[in-house]
Amino acid sequence: MKIQNSYSQQTFQAKFLYSDSLKQIADYAVAHGKFDKLNTARKNIESSYLTMRLRADIYENDEGEKFISFSKFIPKKNVLVAKNQDDYIMAKTTTYKSNKKGSLLKFALEQIIKLGNNAPNNKMYKHVVIEK
Repeated sequence: MKIQNSYSQQTFQAKFLYSDSLKQIADYAVAHGKFDKLNTARKNIESSYLTMRLRADIYENDEGEKFISFSKFIPKKNVLVAKNQDDYIMAKTTTYKSNKKGSLLKFALEQIIKLGNNAPNNKMYKHVVIEK
């Protein structure tokens, strides 16, 4: 996935399927000078499990609680080389809730960076990507 934003000519290419939430997170990272951290997390996330893709979605409920969900997609069994989103099926979704007050986008960015820290050896990465 490539995200071009109006703030910079940098792109965010990762093992993420496109979502409006991910575009908002990447724009937030560029606007707040955190794109390098996001890009490093991306590189760590894509270092293994080459056929798997993730989709990040963010939302807030009526009580103001903030959530990010990571949906794991794997290629369909009859697809040799997955080229678009239709070539994948969702395997599972993992949701994380913010316990702090603050920006939803900041929380989501921190979670993606945390997912990429020491991947594939951290607990969050194992829970989201490796476990079935």
